[in-house]
Amino acid sequence: MRVDRRFILGAIGFSLVVVQASHGGGIEVPMQGARAAGQADAFTAQADDASAIYYNPAGLTQLKGTQIEAGAYLLNAEFTLTRDTGPEEQMQKNTVLPHLYIASDFGTEKWRFGLGVNNVFGLNEDWDDDGSLRLIVNEAQLALINIAPTVAYQFTPQFSAGVALNIYYGRLNLTRNAIVAAPPVPEGQFDYDGEAFAFGVTPGMLWKINKRHAIGAYYRSPFNMEFEGDASVEVAGNAVAGPSETKAKLDFPQSIGVGYAFRPVERLKLELDVVWTDWDTVDQLSFSSSNAAFDNQAMPADWDSGFTYRFGTEYQVNTNWTLRAGYAYSENAVPDATFSPIIPDSNYHLFSLGVGYGTERWGINLAGQYIHRESHEVSGSVYSPLVDGRWENEMFGLMATFSLKL
Repeated sequence: MRVDRRFILGAIGFSLVVVQASHGGGIEVPMQGARAAGQADAFTAQADDASAIYYNPAGLTQLKGTQIEAGAYLLNAEFTLTRDTGPEEQMQKNTVLPHLYIASDFGTEKWRFGLGVNNVFGLNEDWDDDGSLRLIVNEAQLALINIAPTVAYQFTPQFSAGVALNIYYGRLNLTRNAIVAAPPVPEGQFDYDGEAFAFGVTPGMLWKINKRHAIGAYYRSPFNMEFEGDASVEVAGNAVAGPSETKAKLDFPQSIGVGYAFRPVERLKLELDVVWTDWDTVDQLSFSSSNAAFDNQAMPADWDSGFTYRFGTEYQVNTNWTLRAGYAYSENAVPDATFSPIIPDSNYHLFSLGVGYGTERWGINLAGQYIHRESHEVSGSVYSPLVDGRWENEMFGLMATFSLKL
């Protein structure tokens, strides 16, 4: 089959939409423990279980002995594109994200040590391969595992500090339809599969002003991942480009979180967190390859930095039972100019409820979340007219975390 190389280059360049758009705020996963998730993740100034490894490493100093936590977050996402003209397109997808934390004082008075394993960024998309969006994306999966050895120290009864070393392992899989030549040549399929490692740090501090007031803060450093893998384009099972060694460079942003916790009475905690994420650092995506068809491709991203506001409450009913609730609001990170179906981002509202049961040795915590993204009318994107219309997104999450104290 003789295929015009100009069509291949155009198809590969367009496929970069998949990777570029995967950097929307929608792929960040702040839900990393059921106690926090039940409070809309307003947990920075509380951080009093082993999940502090993620939320605020300094909080580990509040633990005694050894504590193990394990659980998972089930997320159901529903996306809908309603066009002014043309067919409606929908996608529904389930994702399971596990987490594990181990923390111990090893018999010391002021030192705490921990190890966490979780998925801090994730993407799981599966659009139909016969709709108009197929020319942007069929499937896209991004799994970014964070392995976090952590240490914390209590300088005074009121002030603690800690730091987690973030060891990231990422896996990226992308497929989309590609027009490689004029009809009657059938559409091809672009595939990319790569993996990468990166490192970062998350220092945190906790200041317990008194029994009623506490302030917590953390900084999560930026990092970039250079995925190494293979890219190819096939038409009817025949390779027309690749498979070729190809690198995809992705930048991930820094973020800063600050939380204030207030206990009007001993059993009730109220907390307000503000998180700033520097998505503005993601300005373009670049591919490099030994194959000229995949090399020197670059696409603008121009993401916008923004804030997330979280409010959560926890009430201890008695020695065993605890109730939680929360609300969070997050600003859209994706401008209309680079909007795509990978992350149809917009301002979102998160509502959560949680319940926990615990004894001196073990406990179980459950959290349910509903996430509503505001309707987003899109036109004039670099990927128009394929993405033009009203985008809507609803998500439902359920998390369970089991804990054991030794």
